Amino acid sequence: MTVIEHVYDIPSDDELAQLVGAATPHFALQIRDRVAKLAAALPEDHPRRPALLAHIAHLEDLAFRGEAGAGAPQDLPPLPSLVVPAEPG
Repeated sequence: MTVIEHVYDIPSDDELAQLVGAATPHFALQIRDRVAKLAAALPEDHPRRPALLAHIAHLEDLAFRGEAGAGAPQDLPPLPSLVVPAEPG
């Protein structure tokens, strides 16, 4: 059996939280596709399906809207702007 043919189990809640929680806007759609494949393999009435669909919606939002920084206060004072001296002449 090749890696592509292997059927992976649905990840636990902790495993799924690690996968989705580490997502950045750049990789959100790739992770969404992985989660969507897992959701598609489940029957419509499977108890894990709503959580997977919620993660898919979160990842799509992250991919298209990005993420806002926490806005933490800076611990260093801002540097002055660079001023290029005029050339003599």
